[in-house]
This record gives sequence, structure tokens and C-alpha cells, in this order.
Amino acid sequence: MRQAWRHIATILLAIIAFSGSLMAQPVASWNETTHDFGTFHESAGKQTCQFVVANTGDSTMVITQVKSTCGCTVVSHPTAPIAPAASDVIDVTFTPTGRPGPFEKSVWVYTNTTPNRTRLTIKGIVVGSPESVRTHFPVGAGNLQFTNLTMAAGEVKKGLLRNNSITAYNSGNDTLVITFDNNTSHITPHAVPDTVAPGAISTLTFFFDTMRTPLWGINDDHITIVATTLHGDKTPIHADANIVVNVVEDFTQLTDEERVEAPVCQILTDKIVFNNLKTGEVAESSFTIKNTGKSNLIVRRVMSTDKAITTKCDKTLLKPGKEATVTIKVNTNKASGNILNSQLTIITNDPSGPRATVRVVGEIK
Repeated sequence: MRQAWRHIATILLAIIAFSGSLMAQPVASWNETTHDFGTFHESAGKQTCQFVVANTGDSTMVITQVKSTCGCTVVSHPTAPIAPAASDVIDVTFTPTGRPGPFEKSVWVYTNTTPNRTRLTIKGIVVGSPESVRTHFPVGAGNLQFTNLTMAAGEVKKGLLRNNSITAYNSGNDTLVITFDNNTSHITPHAVPDTVAPGAISTLTFFFDTMRTPLWGINDDHITIVATTLHGDKTPIHADANIVVNVVEDFTQLTDEERVEAPVCQILTDKIVFNNLKTGEVAESSFTIKNTGKSNLIVRRVMSTDKAITTKCDKTLLKPGKEATVTIKVNTNKASGNILNSQLTIITNDPSGPRATVRVVGEIK
């Protein structure tokens, strides 16, 4: 009987010992998981910080793998096991060369702990060298540099909102406050953030509301970006952002019956020739638009990108069978050369051809 109890006791002790070994496990405890380098110049070179990890568990900890999210960030980590109550160091080095502006990089550390991975983050602001700034922000106005100042949004259907963004970088030593001088009702600009520290960036977003613009077709707008120092003790910086949007009509919802009953824009010529143009004079000609459809034709716009040409349409609404006259004037003083070769665009509500063109040609003597 005693022997049986001894056998049972031996088994129980073995179970307890085995359970204890299962419960023993490593625990990774970090001094910090985010390190901020602050603001530093690119010329300062590589920046290194140390993350200390301690094993506060009761079995050996092993770092099995380390992954960096960017080639600019290099990690040096211990390969030897870390015993309970011991600690070790992970070095993380960031290379700022060619990387002006704020940065935030991640390093993933995999261990035999639970959870089995930890995210380490480094961040800071690099005050770029002149060469790096010119490469990443090639358009400049004083100490405010931009990725670009021209945004082409392409075609946007009437009724929709379109936005485009550019990035601004403060290359100076003073904090800049960004505002806008905006004389349009259909563009709303935002700067986030609007207060930009040295070496920091701001995202400038321009929201274009097609319902508010009076112009169909090409809208070529300019919004002035104004930057002043935080205390306003210096002359403001001004830069013009150019936003180009082509506003078009949406005919996709028309039924077959509505298309049959739609207006039709017929241009009675495809070319206007100005003969014997002389420098200093203003010449005039005209052409006719006719509505050959079954409902009212609306002449949305007659336009030219040539500064020497102005146009005027005597009617904007044409009933079926009716005509309108478009008058063209050429101011030779505004011509870019002695050859006139331009294009007029006529925008209407004709779903079969909402854009028609007429060439304007001539020679200035």
C-alpha cells in the first residue's frame, strides 16, 4: 500500500514540475518603443538611438528576427539569448541623406515571447541641405519650397468636387504661417498644418467645386499662397498656385429618347482665315452656329487660349432651327509671333458633340 502511495506521489510531483516548466516563459520589457530625434540638419549625418530590452520573464528570451520598413533605417540587434533578469540593446540608425522634412520609420522586432513582435518607431525632422531641398522641392518662393505649383485635374463632370494637393517645405530658420489670397468662389484652399516649423512640411489642398464655377470647359485659376513668419517681422512670401480643371457636362444619364430629342450644334465653317493682317491693327470676322436638333441649344462658352483672340456670341440659347453669330477679334499687338494659328472651342449642351472647334489662321505683316 505504501509503495502504491509513493508511486502516486512521484507522478504528482512530475506533473507539478512539468506544469511549472510550461508556465515559465520570457517577457520582453522595453525602456521605450518610440524615439524622437527632434530637428537636426542633414549635414549632421547618421543618427543612432538605443532601445533597451529586458527579459523580465523566467525563461530565456531570443530575438528571432528584426525587420526595417525602409532602407534608410539600419538595425543592429543581439543574437545571443537573453537570460531572465538580463537585458540587451538594439541600435537603430537613420540616414538623413536626401530626405528633407519630417520622417517616421518603424522597426519590427520578433521574439519568442507573447506577443511575439514589438514595433519600435523613430521619428524627427531633417533640415535638408540646399541640394536635397532643390531635388525634392524644386519650386521655390523665398524660404518656402514646393513640390510644384501647377495642378491639372483633367476632366471633372459638373456637380462633382475635385481636390489636388501639393507639399510645401520650410527651408528657413523661422516658423512660417501659411494663408491664402483667394479671389474665387469655387476653390477652397487648406494648409495642414498652417504653421510650419523650420524643416517641416505642410500639405496644401485645393478643393474645386464645379457647381460654383461660372465657366464650362477649361478653368485656369490662380490662388496666391502667403507665408509670414510667426511673429510677422519680415516681408511675407507670395507664390501663385495654378489650378487647371476642365468642367464637362454629364450626359451618361440620358435615355435613347432624350438623345433623339436633344439639340444638335452645327458649325457652318471649320476655319476662319484672316488675310493681310498688319501689326498694330485689330481685325474682325465671324461664323455661325445653328441648332439643327429638336430642343433648345445652349451655347455654354466660346473660348480660345490665345491672348490675341477675343470672342463674343450674340445668343446663348438657340431654339430648333435658329442661329447665333460668333464674332472674332484679333489684336495683332498681343500675338506671340507673325503667324496666327489658333483654335476656338465651342461648348454646348449637344450630347452628340458638346465640344466643337474652329481654327483661326492668318499671317501678320
